[in-house]
Amino acid sequence: MSTLRESADKALQRGLNLTGPLAHSQVEQIAEDWFPQVRFHEKERFHPIDVERLFKVPPAVLAAMPEPAREAFLIAINGPLGERRFVPPVVRNGSDVLLHGGDIVTDPDTLRDGTEVLEDGVDDETVYTHGNSVTRSTQFFGASDTVSGVPEPQSGDPRVPRHVPIEVRAEMRFLLETLKHELQEDIPNDALWGRFGVVDLFFNKTLTGPDPGAGFKRDLLAKLITAHEAGDETEQANLIATIPPTSSFNTRAWSAVTNYVFLEYYFVYAYNDYDQYGDWPFVNVHEGDVEGCCVVFERRHLEEFAADPRAFEDIVAHSVITSVHEEYNDNDELKRLPVERERAQSELVVYVAPGSHATYLTAGSHDVLDWEDILTDFPGRAPTWAQVLMVLELKIAIVVLFLLALAEHFVDSEDETSDNGVSIGPGPDPLPGGTAFGKRLIVTPLSRIADAPDGLADLNLYQAALDPPLPAGVDDLAHLARRAYPGIWGASDSTLNYSSPWQNKTTRYFKKFLSSGDIRSEVIL
Repeated sequence: MSTLRESADKALQRGLNLTGPLAHSQVEQIAEDWFPQVRFHEKERFHPIDVERLFKVPPAVLAAMPEPAREAFLIAINGPLGERRFVPPVVRNGSDVLLHGGDIVTDPDTLRDGTEVLEDGVDDETVYTHGNSVTRSTQFFGASDTVSGVPEPQSGDPRVPRHVPIEVRAEMRFLLETLKHELQEDIPNDALWGRFGVVDLFFNKTLTGPDPGAGFKRDLLAKLITAHEAGDETEQANLIATIPPTSSFNTRAWSAVTNYVFLEYYFVYAYNDYDQYGDWPFVNVHEGDVEGCCVVFERRHLEEFAADPRAFEDIVAHSVITSVHEEYNDNDELKRLPVERERAQSELVVYVAPGSHATYLTAGSHDVLDWEDILTDFPGRAPTWAQVLMVLELKIAIVVLFLLALAEHFVDSEDETSDNGVSIGPGPDPLPGGTAFGKRLIVTPLSRIADAPDGLADLNLYQAALDPPLPAGVDDLAHLARRAYPGIWGASDSTLNYSSPWQNKTTRYFKKFLSSGDIRSEVIL
């Protein structure tokens, strides 16, 4: 695992820029203007926060507790020297504690909070935890009373978010630039750079015979991008003609990646208490839950805005995509937005299911999993070891899958979404006293790094790890360390730890857009 400074150096050398011709300030404008109205269920106990609060809130809450009550919330770590107890949160590799709440400055006016130590010594086995139980998470982050002041929520009287404003992170990725950087060699291995694993989607199998191979595919796509950026359509056609007859080029995928832009909104939750709302065996509980949705734009509109012929008020989003549980469930939703701006903005509404935090486009009941997905999709998505076990113990695997399908049929596990809970939306904060609350939108700078090879300077979060002084508007190293943290955002006492790293959903959204989106092509190859 490379350090953040090494990753920043690579980003500088490779001219990282995921926002195309847009400056970061323009991305911020668009992210605010096209922020969906987000509606949470009235029973929701955990509302979105940014990762900074995951670090700063627990020690601040603990410090305000009476001394005798604090002991129960300390985190015990067993190691070679016996048991040690720490103020939450703890970031650890096994019994090796890298950071704990006693290291963290909770003063909101203090820029650096101690989490810059996550720059080094962390990898994908590192675990963040503030206590690993719904009791602890509720103590630090959970909502309790409703708007009217009673303990139990009702329709129209939702639980009041524990921490306001509600925090949401936005990240813009021009798809062509994202693919271009994915194809480069020796790219940074952290959660900020992310992965865009879509290479195979550009090639359709046509005949029995050898696959062209990963190297050929990556090299062809890299050359196609160069030809596309040079406006050389003849070279693009010549490159496509080199594909062996066993495969064909997916022009729909190419049209999507060259003509569209994703604006991804991420909702970070301290805890997933899905067991309070769903039915066994399709429920889980765990710390750390990163969910969200994606708003799609036509690239030409944003290019015209950057070049000035298109006014900001003339930008209209193309579609919206949700994220529903596991990708293999095939339940993600896509909606084409109206072409008229006011209608598009009024119809840009995303609903969050309580506990699971899956996102939907309508209020009501939603099937969590279809039995066909269990029997057909899951085996191929399972880890390799699990697939081998299924083959070796085929009879057992068939019985298990059948029982799961049978359970889903009779349990009929569903997510519920509602129009009668807490909501946040674009624009200024609403007046106090209702069920609409203010939000804080944090837009990750992913534009050109200052002094990048193209000679154009803008804002990029990796700049925080390069030589000071930092450009105006670039956050400190601690901000970068938290966002690029490659470890797991939580722990679990369950058989499986459903907590996960921050995995960008760009690939997932792209697959959904490719299968369901209204994709317009300006060039037919």
